[in-house]
Amino acid sequence: MRGARRTRRQQVIAVIVAVTLGLPALFGIAVLVGLIITPPIDDMPKRVDAILKEHGGTRVPLAQVPDQLSEALIAIEDERFYQHRGVDTQGLIRAVLTDLYHHRALEGGSTLTQQLIKLLYMDNDDDGWRKPEDLMLALKVEARFDKHTILESYLNAVYYGHGAYGIGQAAQVYFHQRPDQLDLARASMLAGLPQAPSYYDLYRNPCSARARQFNVLAQMAHDGYIRQEQAAAAYNESIGFPCKY
Repeated sequence: MRGARRTRRQQVIAVIVAVTLGLPALFGIAVLVGLIITPPIDDMPKRVDAILKEHGGTRVPLAQVPDQLSEALIAIEDERFYQHRGVDTQGLIRAVLTDLYHHRALEGGSTLTQQLIKLLYMDNDDDGWRKPEDLMLALKVEARFDKHTILESYLNAVYYGHGAYGIGQAAQVYFHQRPDQLDLARASMLAGLPQAPSYYDLYRNPCSARARQFNVLAQMAHDGYIRQEQAAAAYNESIGFPCKY
């Protein structure tokens, strides 16, 4: 009897070990297959330039974008941008748990890289069935391009509302400035627009845009990019779009 119990225990341990070792191997195989069957991403810069050309914009090098604009974007959209490799596992798990708890899709868990992929390669398709393709392409982009290139591509390709594609047009359309002239107040405002460019359009919905700016500045302060006093001063600065209820 004792020998039988020992045998069953050994069998259970063997199964646990097999599963523990097998799941990572299966996951690795799935990732490898996904990387092979998804389309190449070497043409990413050309796709960004094609968007700009179509809408009459010009590429703005990251060196001409204020650090506070990049920091604002990262703070509000992808605070672990420099830590992950295209897929933010922590953010993805949190989003899935939140969606399951509320029984509906509330959070996307998408990184800046995934958002860029969706824009350039997936026609902004939010179909959940394409999520695996989105994840694989994000991994490929991060393996091929550095963070500098990815961030610059995002800033130039994304839509900011009111007909403005890319940060060059956005700075001109909303503030009649070049990107390198933007201060914290204006940079934090523009960084919040891509999430819902039509809804946050400064000319049509300044109150909604102001609320979004407040969230951006608060997140920047939370992440240590600016002090609370800087956030308050930027929020209270007049930038030409008063909110009138």
